[in-house]
Amino acid sequence: MKSLLKLRPEKMTPEVMEKLERRGAVIRLLPSREEHRAGVASGEGRGEKIYAAPAQEGGHMLAAVEIDNEKFSSFATHQVNEEFILLGGRNERPMYLLVCLLPREELLEGLQKGTLRSEDFVLLDVVFNDPQVSFFVMKAGVPHGECAYGRGRPATFYVTESEGLRLDKIDLYQKYDLQILGEEQ
Repeated sequence: MKSLLKLRPEKMTPEVMEKLERRGAVIRLLPSREEHRAGVASGEGRGEKIYAAPAQEGGHMLAAVEIDNEKFSSFATHQVNEEFILLGGRNERPMYLLVCLLPREELLEGLQKGTLRSEDFVLLDVVFNDPQVSFFVMKAGVPHGECAYGRGRPATFYVTESEGLRLDKIDLYQKYDLQILGEEQ
């Protein structure tokens, strides 16, 4: 005969989740937490690994990314998909995400020839904490980059990706300046 376990559901509150975290059962994703900040210098963007699975298990990792650059400084692609988890913290700066609509090779050709157009890009004014838009996969090979604007602490968010994922940089900003329409000059 089987034994019976009687369980009463508990509301998933911050206090209950904190208790689970203290017991080592979960890692809460809270961008405002100091331990999830990457210690980025002004004018930079940087990721800090939270955990990585062993290579024999697939080498997957979770990283907190902190952005404190008011101008786009890095534009790149990855060889595999990258998951964005845009959970924003309190009192943090807003962020832009620049996405190129051209495949990497066409972008590089356009850079070389000087033929890139505004229509080749989408500049997203990032929305944090919205289940409709804030959680997505950036497909492999899609050129993208981030910058923060406004006032507050550096913007933070999370990405999950392969351990040791290469960042294949593209020198977009060496040949092109970006003007964000609607911002004060």
